[in-house]
Amino acid sequence: MTFWRRRKPRWPPGEVRSGPYGEERFREVPEPDALPEEGSADPEVETGAEELWESDEFTQLEASDAPEDEPDLEEDRPGAFRGVFFGRFGSGAPETAASQPHVVSTILSKKPGKDAALAVGWTLGILLVTSLLYWWGPPGFAAALPASGETVFEKGETWRLVTAMAAHADPIHLLSNAVFLTWLIYLSYGAFGSSLYPWSAVPLSAIALAVTLEGYPPNIRVVGASGMLYLLAGAWLTLYVLVERRLSVAKRIVRVVGFFLVVLVPTSIRPEVSYRAHGIGLFFGICLGLAYFLARRDTIRQGERWEWD
Repeated sequence: MTFWRRRKPRWPPGEVRSGPYGEERFREVPEPDALPEEGSADPEVETGAEELWESDEFTQLEASDAPEDEPDLEEDRPGAFRGVFFGRFGSGAPETAASQPHVVSTILSKKPGKDAALAVGWTLGILLVTSLLYWWGPPGFAAALPASGETVFEKGETWRLVTAMAAHADPIHLLSNAVFLTWLIYLSYGAFGSSLYPWSAVPLSAIALAVTLEGYPPNIRVVGASGMLYLLAGAWLTLYVLVERRLSVAKRIVRVVGFFLVVLVPTSIRPEVSYRAHGIGLFFGICLGLAYFLARRDTIRQGERWEWD
């Protein structure tokens, strides 16, 4: 197969012209070994002009001829594309397998600030003071804290849905809930602010407690923040799967399932514990996580940081 080639024009020796890769120079062809016959003189040989090298490719400047003040950046080479941007994946990146973007940080990557620590502090303070009043306070005041179907639905004392979450049966009950609430509130408030906790989690926890009381006899009293604890856990784990895109979906699900089995599944069954409240709180938390993500998806995605090679 023969391809047509256009002969490149002759340029004087040392002439430099611009090409697709910067300034380029035609390479000189050495003189032939055979001497010209006597009586015939090649005007180009006599004048010292060299023949230009013919090729389909340009030859770049040697390393010694390259300007010293221009750094050799990897971004200047054809086919290399590198960059960082925030939010959604923008236009302009090459669509090649070697340069696929990936998430390097999300809103869950940042360290919670002082506001998260303050949210933990005032929450634990409310739980401690209310529990102390429930244990050693005036009898009339302590009796107004627990929630039951009779007091909430028949007498209409709906404030008990909130006070019952703050009061605890004994110090062991308070300590066990406080440990996990500290971790969940610190992470939730630090990543999503007060919109998730307390303004969304606390009212929804009260509704979950009301649903729990519907399944119990009217005289059964319920105290403790276990329902809110499981609600926050369900919301956090759901948002973790949806937000933490630094890991694959499979790895996120494995971590969530492992945390659920190790931390949230009880190792023993005790009759005084309301496992119904745990299950209902977990279900409401999953719903809260899904609704929160759908409502604030654009804001959450804008907090992502992307890189590509």
